[in-house]
Amino acid sequence: MPFLDYVIISTQTLCRVLVIGATGYAIALKKTELKALARVNIALLTPALLFTKITKSLDRQMLLELWFVPIMYVLLGFVGLFWTQYGGRVLGLPMGFNRLCMLAVYFSNVNSILIPMVKGIASSPDSEFLLRDKNDTPMAMADRAIAYGMLLGIMNNLLRWSVGVAIMKPPVLSSTGSASNASMATLEIGDASQNETAAVSEATQLLAASQSPQCSTRNVSAPFLKTASKRIWQAVRPCMTPPLCSVLVAVFVVCIPSLQHAILEKGTYAFSVWSAVDICGEACVPLTLLALGGQLSVDRHAQTDDHDDGHLVEHVPNEKQNAGVVLVLLGRFLVVPIFSCAVLYGIHQYASWLIPLLRNDPALFLTLAIVSATPPAVNLLTVAQQLGMYETEAARILSTAYFAGIFVMSIEVSVFLWLASLIHA
Repeated sequence: MPFLDYVIISTQTLCRVLVIGATGYAIALKKTELKALARVNIALLTPALLFTKITKSLDRQMLLELWFVPIMYVLLGFVGLFWTQYGGRVLGLPMGFNRLCMLAVYFSNVNSILIPMVKGIASSPDSEFLLRDKNDTPMAMADRAIAYGMLLGIMNNLLRWSVGVAIMKPPVLSSTGSASNASMATLEIGDASQNETAAVSEATQLLAASQSPQCSTRNVSAPFLKTASKRIWQAVRPCMTPPLCSVLVAVFVVCIPSLQHAILEKGTYAFSVWSAVDICGEACVPLTLLALGGQLSVDRHAQTDDHDDGHLVEHVPNEKQNAGVVLVLLGRFLVVPIFSCAVLYGIHQYASWLIPLLRNDPALFLTLAIVSATPPAVNLLTVAQQLGMYETEAARILSTAYFAGIFVMSIEVSVFLWLASLIHA
């Protein structure tokens, strides 16, 4: 495939993002309207997109064969985290803004970039070297690549809407320092009294159990199990966002083939409900991109160190924002792709027995390589809008990354195709 064809494929793919984002910029939505869009996106559209894509593209057997993909995704993601963490320290980035940069490097755009790019490559007559065998077809190759990407998307969304949101949450401010100290003292006294009461209660229960042999030990352990389960739920509950719940439900459906078949069988009421959810999911990416363009129209010089809902939001000077953008671009387009290709090549050459599918299917190598070099996920802006912090900074990172991605990915995809042809020659 000529190099110019790679440039056309990548620029046409990212041009769609630019057109929709420019429309959002022209509309000039207000900040309150952007927050309303974010709430609709998180509560309905994003969960709908995740559920329909996962239940349609994956099955239980594929999940079992691709056991290594989530592990590799997490390991490669840590490379980006370390790069951003230590790079942010060297550059002196504010802690909260540095966390935003960490999420931008870790979580890449899987769906809206990978899917059209893979379909474009499959439609080229020069992509025969990506076929698995003589019986394989370009469309089947594209479907497998999309399915591989959806598995990466599962990990992407699981971590983004749980760990990512937890990382970005700022500390809560108190009204005065004395009030804070008084609150801490009250909490300590309250905790001490509660612990003392719990200790007395537990001792009483144990004494009663020792004096009454007929009393079941299950009655003694019941309060402990109830307290432990309550604490676990309190720790997990903040992470159970609608997108994460949608992913978990979709994986549950995929793991039960009969249930998945019943939902996707055409001509049934279950399929009608699934189709309605699918229609809602189709609006997720355009709405997110409109919000991206709309955020750029908001006054960039507005103060970002306000107290929003009791949360401390740091002010990020322009020079620090520029340094953070460069840090994200180098991490997403250089550091992570190089490390990813090196690991995949090493496994293929020296440990192919560990991942036979990597040796047998060139589409898997191409998918993992492309995902490692895509721009940050546009949902980064949705997370920032949900938390009410770093919205302008997130929009700036995304807009710069997608503008640069037009030129960078046109080169990187050609390199990935060249590596795939060498490895699977």
